[in-house]
Amino acid sequence: MSPSTSVRGRRVRVWTVTLGLLAAAAVAVWALVRTGAPPAFVGIGVVFLAVLAVQSWRSGGRFTARDQGGRPLSGRDPPVIRRALLEACQAAGKRPPAVSVVRMDVPGVTAGYSDGRSMVAVDPRLHLVVGPEGLRALFAHELGHFGTDIHTDAIREYLPQTIGFGAFWLVVLAGRGPAVATAGSALYVVLAPVRNRYGLTVRGLLSLGVEPLALAASRYANRQEEYLADAYAAGVVTPALITDALYRIAAIATGDNDEDVAGPVPWEADRGRLFSLFATHPSIENRAMALDCELPEWVRPYRPHRTDAGAESGAESGAIQ
Repeated sequence: MSPSTSVRGRRVRVWTVTLGLLAAAAVAVWALVRTGAPPAFVGIGVVFLAVLAVQSWRSGGRFTARDQGGRPLSGRDPPVIRRALLEACQAAGKRPPAVSVVRMDVPGVTAGYSDGRSMVAVDPRLHLVVGPEGLRALFAHELGHFGTDIHTDAIREYLPQTIGFGAFWLVVLAGRGPAVATAGSALYVVLAPVRNRYGLTVRGLLSLGVEPLALAASRYANRQEEYLADAYAAGVVTPALITDALYRIAAIATGDNDEDVAGPVPWEADRGRLFSLFATHPSIENRAMALDCELPEWVRPYRPHRTDAGAESGAESGAIQ
């Protein structure tokens, strides 16, 4: 399969999942009204989630630099950061996004929007890990997200909750008295924005597993978007350069880097099945394979070791990304 065919295939998968979830959510809303849910209540819920999705897009989705002490890039920061970004933008033919400097758990870089404007957030120590060329490659990866990825991610963000609530209503609340239906509906709506594993667990039980299934589909699309951003970076720099940079970040990852370009638990050997199902990022090994690159010589001595505690932590991290 040629690289262009692979890219087209991944784009088709992303849009198939996104539009499929959107259609399922529309059917769920239609079923709510058809089975007796108050139209006004349903309308308020739809508007509420739509507003959250728009805010998610305008603030950069899962990442908000301001909440993590981000500040604009300035002259006191290493000059290599600005130089690497400008070189990546010039090679890609794109305007430079705004840059926010953020001290992360693990030195990394991520993309998003700040009040609707494209932005990258970078740890000032990252160049010490990946070097100037690696920094340019990682910026190229983030530039690859400024197409449709962040938009489709924002569209999908609250669709699993909507689909899950539809299942909860049809199985548990439809036909019950107004008091029970109202209390149950209010509980699910209040829990909808909760992103930690406890909120997901409760909603998963209430929806009889429907919401976690929809979330797993959404996360599959997230992983395809990461592959697409890698392919974009490979076209701006080289496949070997972006692969090497990803490995360098993975080699120092702690499992706490929720929004790093490598994602939490980046090594395939450290991942449990549950984590892999809900992970937003593919493993580093699979990303290298997609780029048709081998494990760099310098990293060969590294062998991830999965422990029971690590597997459990990884599963929890995957559920709350």
